[in-house]
Order: sequence, then C-alpha cells, then structure tokens
Amino acid sequence: MANTLSLLKSALNSGARANKYRLNFAVPGTVKTVSNLQDADILCKATQFPAMTIGQIEVFNQGRKLIVPGDTTYENTWNITFYNTEDHALRRDMIAWMVAADHFQKNTHSGNPSSIMGEMSVEQLDSAGNPTAKYTFHNVFVSEVSAVDVADDTADTIQEFDVTFTFSDWVVGDGEFNEPSAGNSATNNDVA
Repeated sequence: MANTLSLLKSALNSGARANKYRLNFAVPGTVKTVSNLQDADILCKATQFPAMTIGQIEVFNQGRKLIVPGDTTYENTWNITFYNTEDHALRRDMIAWMVAADHFQKNTHSGNPSSIMGEMSVEQLDSAGNPTAKYTFHNVFVSEVSAVDVADDTADTIQEFDVTFTFSDWVVGDGEFNEPSAGNSATNNDVA
C-alpha cells in the first residue's frame, strides 16, 4: 500500500496559492482615464475565479426518478477589491467608465454600448510567477463602484473599494470556448 502523503505530495505539487494571481485589466478607449491603468493589477487586493452551475431536470417514470443535466447558469458579475490611492485615480476611472455608459448628471446614455465594453481576465500563477490557468470575461463593463468609508477613529489602514463588473460570458483557457490551453502547465518549483 502506497504512502498516502506521498501520493498527495505527488498529485498536489506546490498547489494553487490564493495569493498568486494576475489581473489583466483594460478600459475601453472611449473612456477618458486619469490613472496609470498598469497599476490596476498591483492595486488589486482580491478577486475570484467564476463559478458555474448545471441545473437538474427530474424525469419520472413509474415512481422512479432520473436526474439529467439541465442548462448552465452562472453569475454574470465579477467583483474586484482595490486599494485606493490618495488621488483616487483608479476609482475615478471606474466612475468615468460608468459615466461613459450612463451620464446621470446630463441624463444621457451611450449610443453605442459595445464601445464601453471590454475584455478582462484573471490568471492563476505558479510559484515562479508563470500563468497556469486563465479566465477571460467578455463584454465587461462597470456596474457598481462601492462607497469608501472614512472615519476619525480609523488608523493604520489603507482605504479599499470594490468594483462590480458585469459581463456576458467567460471562458477558461485560450480558445473561444472552454478548452484548456496546451501551453499552460505548472512550473515545478521546489522553492515555493
């Protein structure tokens, strides 16, 4: 009988680390920005890989139940938590993205919704910083920017804000559909 810990060690390698990820961030060119958007990945404190659910269809025959797969559903929102800079530049850019879609002061809307939609992704990194999995979100736009709390009794913290993005669909891998890419494999790194 094989040693279970040896089998686990062999199967897991370094394991996927929650703090090893990269945000690939882009704002559509129609949105006027003030920040260095390359800093968005650095200022990203937290995000997540998307979830997916397949519904269940119950089929009955003579008192017996057969469960067959139904339709796929998923949340069409993606949340990212960012650290806030003193000039609020990235937060202001997210608000500008929203205003490009719907200018609430002027009561105008984008006449071309596709011009305010982008493509963004989040990658899992191995212990050497190489991407091993990539989740790409299509037709992304900002749907919510959270409030930022300020208080006299708050010390030793950096402000954070959440941005909720809405998207049409997502894929894992490099293809048009959910197909794994052949080139992405975890790097064996003993110094994890």
